[in-house]
This record gives sequence, structure tokens and C-alpha cells, in this order.
Amino acid sequence: MTLISPRSPAPPSVRSPRQWAIAIAQSLVGTALGLLVFLIGFGVLLTEFSDHPPEGLVGLFALDALVGAVATLVIGPLRFLPPGRLHTAAHLLLAASVGLSSWSLSAAALALYRIGVRRRALLDVAVILLVAGTSMASLSVDARIRGETPEALVLVAMGVMVVFALIPLLLGHVVGTRHELLASLRERAASAERERETAQRERAAAEREAAALVREREAETARVRAEERAALARDMHDSISHHLAAIAMHAGAMAYREDLSPAELRRTADTVRDAAQQANRELRTVLSGLRTADGDAPLATAPTLAGIVERCREEGQEVELAWEGLAAEDLTSRGRGTVVALARVLSEVTVNAAKHAPGLPLQVTLSRQGEQVRLRARNPLPSEPVSTLSAGHGLLGVQERARLLGGDARHGEVDGAFEVEAWMPW
Repeated sequence: MTLISPRSPAPPSVRSPRQWAIAIAQSLVGTALGLLVFLIGFGVLLTEFSDHPPEGLVGLFALDALVGAVATLVIGPLRFLPPGRLHTAAHLLLAASVGLSSWSLSAAALALYRIGVRRRALLDVAVILLVAGTSMASLSVDARIRGETPEALVLVAMGVMVVFALIPLLLGHVVGTRHELLASLRERAASAERERETAQRERAAAEREAAALVREREAETARVRAEERAALARDMHDSISHHLAAIAMHAGAMAYREDLSPAELRRTADTVRDAAQQANRELRTVLSGLRTADGDAPLATAPTLAGIVERCREEGQEVELAWEGLAAEDLTSRGRGTVVALARVLSEVTVNAAKHAPGLPLQVTLSRQGEQVRLRARNPLPSEPVSTLSAGHGLLGVQERARLLGGDARHGEVDGAFEVEAWMPW
């Protein structure tokens, strides 16, 4: 991971008392430490020359005191200087002053630390060269005043100064790296938080879309069920109308024909009674609230079932209709609502098989089991799924029609084949 050098933020216009206290403490402590180092060095000089040092060395120590006092006094407030060229130049000069002044040792160390925090290779090289240059110049002048050969002594002393300058510089690098890592971690945490919020918003949007899709499917399901109810109401309307027409015809005959014998009157009355009872039974199968509608399609009868199968065979579909415990004549004596429902279910399963399993045989079984009549359709599953535009509402309509008559329906894969089964009261 490549770390970018941290940049110190621009200082606010108003500094807090704590910040000023730190700046003043840095200046005062630096001045005190520098003064102590200066006094120790000047004492060593006086001892070396028995209180009569050369004037040149005294001048160097005077320069030492002047540079050191200025450096230690300004090092604290310099922390408030805005980042820029002036900030960089001031700290480079303070760091270089260590070669001229022992008094400025603490100020130079703090300046080197601040430069190291910025973690810029060019600044590091520049400050080391400056420290080495000022140290070499100062030590060379000192050696000449003392009358010594400067080469070896200057090189050793300069090396020592550079090594000591590297310590605060590297420490600043460590602290700067830590600051950068912390800033990077904070940024990653903020980025992760933003991503989490974005994910939450996307999840909420997806949930809203899913809820809208569910509502849409529920509305479509309700529409299909309503259409099936309307179709059933139309069929039942036509069926009941047939019985009422029969009742009206026979009742009219009884009213206008005076030549009927008592036996014929009884037979006609029985016919009227049977038709009324049959209409009453079929009327009870209609649920409350069903809406009738006009239609041109003829009402299905028992032979319609065989006709549906024959029509499918003519169209090339392989359909087999089997009767178990039941015959077409038995259905003729039942309510027409049941026959119509069976015809609708048979039509739907044949169309469904033709669309989703073309070319595969369809086996349909009509049976009576106790007080139920069942229609079961079964076809093998195709080796590859067939793409169709069907919405899958036909089988939903089959189930709704069976339920409205007091039965139910199911569909699904059974033993490698697709099976639809519907049942209703006999």
C-alpha cells in the first residue's frame, strides 16, 4: 500500500488556549534546554583555555547564543504557520541551525521531527544536506581558530551531527506514517459506512420493488379468479335458464290444456318438480356475489368432453381419454355446472400440454371416487424446457373453478411427469 505524505490542515483563525499553551511550552522548554547546553559548552571552553579563550571562539559562542535564542523562541509559534513554502523554509532553517548553535539543539530536533512527519523524500534529503553543510562550516572555522588540522575531526563531527539529525527525522516519519494509517482507516470506515447505507437503500428499494411485484401478481391473480367466477356464473346462468324454460313450458301446458288426464297431469307435475329441484341444486353451487355475463358459446354437455379430445387429435395432439367407474351417460343425469366445469378443465389441460409439452402424449382419466368426480391429466416432461409467453393463469383458473363448485385442484411434477388433478362433488 502506497502511503501519501500527510498534509497539515490549515490553522483556524482562532487558536484555543490549550494550543497556545503547547506552543509557549515548546519555546520555553527549548530555550531552557538550549541555555543549559550552551552553558555547559561555554564552561568547557573556559576550562580548556583557563578562562582566556580566543576571541574567535568567543565570537562563535556569541553567534551560537544569538541563533539559538531566536530559534528556540520561534519554534513554538511556528506550529501555527499555514502549510506552504514559508512553513517549509522556516523549518529547514531551524533544522540547519543545529550546525551553528548548540543552543538551538532542541529547536532543530523539533523542526526535524515536523519535517519528518510530512514524509517527503526531497525535504529529507535537503534538510540532511543543510545540517551537514552548516556543521562542516562551523566545525571548520572552529578547527582553524584552534590551529588544528580540520579534515578528520570535521568529518567525524559532521557524521555525528547527521546521525543525531536522523533520529528526530525518522521519528517524524514513524508518526507521520501512523497518522496516515489512521486517516486511511478512518476513510475506509467512512467508505464502508457509505457503502452500508447505499446497500441499505438498495435493499429497501429492492424490497419495495418486490412488494410492488407481489401486489401486481396478487392483482393479476384476483383478476384471473374474477374472470373464472364470471365464466362460471355465465355457465350456471345458462344452465338454470334451461331448467326454468322447461318448467315454464310444462307449466304452460298444464295451464292451457284441459284435455289432460289425471295421470298426464301427475307426469307433467313430476317433470316440473324434477326440473325445479335440478335448478335449485345448480343454483346452490353459485357463490354469492358472482356476476353473470352474456356469452355466445354454447353450454357444454357430456358429449363435449369426447369432442374436445377428438378436436385435439385432429390437430395432431396425442390425447387419450379413459373412463373409470363413470360413463358419459352418468354425467348427463348430473348438474350441468359439473359437466361445464369438467369441459373447461379438460380444455385447459389439453391446451397447457400442447404449449408446454408439444408432441408428447397426454393421458386424461375421468373417474368417480365416492361422492367426488375427478379429472386427472398426465404428460411426460419435455427433455428441454419450451419457451412460451404463457403467464400460467390457466391452471389457476382450473383451481378456482373447482373450488367454486366445492372441490379443489392441484398441479405439479410427479414421478418425472407433469400432472394436473381436479375434483368436485358428484
